[in-house]
Amino acid sequence: MRKCVIGLGIAMAGPAMAADDGAGDATAGERTFKRCSACHQVGDGASNRVGPVLSGVIGRQAGSYEGYRYGDGMIAAGEAGLVWSEDALFEYLAGPRDFLRAYLDDPGAKAKMRFRLKDAQDRRDVIAYLATFSDAPAATEEEQASAGVAAPEAQTAETRLCVRNRNTHEHFFAVEADGAERRTGVLAPGERLCIDGAPGATGMVSVYEEADGFEGCSRLVPVGKTEDMLKYVDFDRCFWSSNT
Repeated sequence: MRKCVIGLGIAMAGPAMAADDGAGDATAGERTFKRCSACHQVGDGASNRVGPVLSGVIGRQAGSYEGYRYGDGMIAAGEAGLVWSEDALFEYLAGPRDFLRAYLDDPGAKAKMRFRLKDAQDRRDVIAYLATFSDAPAATEEEQASAGVAAPEAQTAETRLCVRNRNTHEHFFAVEADGAERRTGVLAPGERLCIDGAPGATGMVSVYEEADGFEGCSRLVPVGKTEDMLKYVDFDRCFWSSNT
């Protein structure tokens, strides 16, 4: 296994928290979505077209909408544990093929969707609009665990900092924060590791391929958050998604 010393990976090469740089406007997103409507439908009576139905896409496992014929790259991403969060969609819409190639660590991966929504605010707005169609109850943790992913929690206590493995393989994790003892452990898919910290403080979550690894990925995270590790990629290129 390759090993090296890695610094704090704040700017990640996956779905980092770029979507948090500004708020999305669902009304504006409805207008922008008209550029997408030739391929996608949402809402009552929506059906698959060139692309799949996007109702309920946030929180859905990639490549899983019934009746739609996905490309091999999207199916592989879903099988690898990709669940559509707002952050993941933000990165995907900027360049579907580039996103899948990075997520799968496969330079030959292809995306059926070639359209790019280049403007960051347009992406935030469209995601805010799609979120209005994603209010269906989430699957239970038992149901999602059987599919290889973990259900997001409704809320993390303001005094807790957690990291959760939403990849399909076990990895070695660490959580630390000022005034709290560092905790480590091997997490199977869906498992969490938490510590208690001071509300408003900032801690750090890390993941390594295995317990004796020196390379890995790290994130600075406010206490009161659960940070989901979606996919492990060497050299601080992991994919993450925060949940309140």
